[in-house]
Amino acid sequence: MTNPAAESLSALRRAPAPFTILVIEDDPSDTELMLHAIEQADLKALQGELEIQVRATAEGGIGLLSERPIDLVLTDMVLPGMDGLDLVSHIQELDRNLPVLVVTRMSGVPTAVEAMRRGAYDYILKPVNPQDLGMRLHRAIRLSEIFRRNSAFERSIRQDSQAGSLVGSSSAFQEVMRKVREAALVRSTVLIMGETGTGKGLIARAIHEQSRERDKPYQPIDCTTVPEGMVESELFGHVRGAFTGAVSNKPGLIELADGGSVFLDEIGELPLPLQSKLLRVLEDSELRPVGGTRVKRVDMRFITATNQDLEEKVRTGAFRKDLYYRLAVIVIRVPPLRDHVEDVSIIARHFVGQLGREMGKPGCYLDSSAISELTSYVWPGNVRELRNVVERAVMLSTRDAITGSEITELLPSAKKTGLADDTSYTGLPYMEAKRKALADFTSAYLRVKLAMHDGHITKAAEESGIPRQHFSLLMKRFLDQRESGNM
Repeated sequence: MTNPAAESLSALRRAPAPFTILVIEDDPSDTELMLHAIEQADLKALQGELEIQVRATAEGGIGLLSERPIDLVLTDMVLPGMDGLDLVSHIQELDRNLPVLVVTRMSGVPTAVEAMRRGAYDYILKPVNPQDLGMRLHRAIRLSEIFRRNSAFERSIRQDSQAGSLVGSSSAFQEVMRKVREAALVRSTVLIMGETGTGKGLIARAIHEQSRERDKPYQPIDCTTVPEGMVESELFGHVRGAFTGAVSNKPGLIELADGGSVFLDEIGELPLPLQSKLLRVLEDSELRPVGGTRVKRVDMRFITATNQDLEEKVRTGAFRKDLYYRLAVIVIRVPPLRDHVEDVSIIARHFVGQLGREMGKPGCYLDSSAISELTSYVWPGNVRELRNVVERAVMLSTRDAITGSEITELLPSAKKTGLADDTSYTGLPYMEAKRKALADFTSAYLRVKLAMHDGHITKAAEESGIPRQHFSLLMKRFLDQRESGNM
């Protein structure tokens, strides 16, 4: 049943679907108090319609979850029939991405902590304080909306478990995902540019999986791992007798992707003689095997990636200009992780959940100190390094909670680069270097604080000891306009 006390919240309009909170509480007076606290909470972050459903038992709540989408669950721990702990476990089985806030009295805090080990997002003490509830709801709502966007994206591109690592909520991440969706709609060549470890391969796979050719072959080729002297044969194939050891005709890796997509990783390493041959394939849809006299018609999409500055290589003559322009029809620039640090906690939690299940430790989670350590590190190895650290943390953990000290042990001893070693400062005049250092520090500080509070500006400002208005002004000055506008 829908409680009438929730109807006063209908002024919060949201299109097209309302944000639905399920409240599970068997005590009518506590239910009224909780609904009143929700009504008093400032839920402007929703920017739309809010719907509240109330159930008096865990069984009733589970029944509703099986009937319709729910975005957030707020449940008492003491219930008739199934208790709160079993309810949290059951919800985790139904949907691990559904945030659950548990409500308990002071005497029930140990049980609430156990509920968090089982997958609950947070707990709230009775009697419920509207301001405290509002703050926790804001964070849970933001998490829920992130999961909803990521789940929708994962469904749309039918990602496998590895490609499922593409998660995030920042404006930089959303811009990359927008370009992925646009690139998948056409057959144009795509050039993905970014530092090592930023997930260029996952993005290439996502483009293919969302395209019309998703059921056709997908052929990844790392140009740095093909044996020297065999690159041409591996890519374009060879005919019998083309060279010593060529005892039969062999199709190349490009031909094997006919009808689908070819992903050429680290395209900047391709030797110049082969660049001209690749250009012919791109322009004429034809390839000639090594030693062959006849060309073969092929039809596929080319996706390429590099961690190098191809424009600079074109200027120095190390990369063909005509090939570069043929590859760069659609360009996707993947930012380094340090430029969207607000995604670190989301990506890290995703890895913990994924790796915890694989290692038989489904209860593993990162506590607040671990998140703080992760978000304050600069991640020169980007997402790949983050996964490596999280994997070792899960593997070495002897209990469910992974702490900040455990993360610190796994990070390089020199987490911060000293000014004396940073030529980006020492190569400048003093006053200019000072301004740059202050700007870099301020932008990094703001990003870390926002990441620690899931983008909640008010909480980040409070912890920083800065008035919210001044904090917002700093964001406008030192953060990208699109980034600050999405907080």
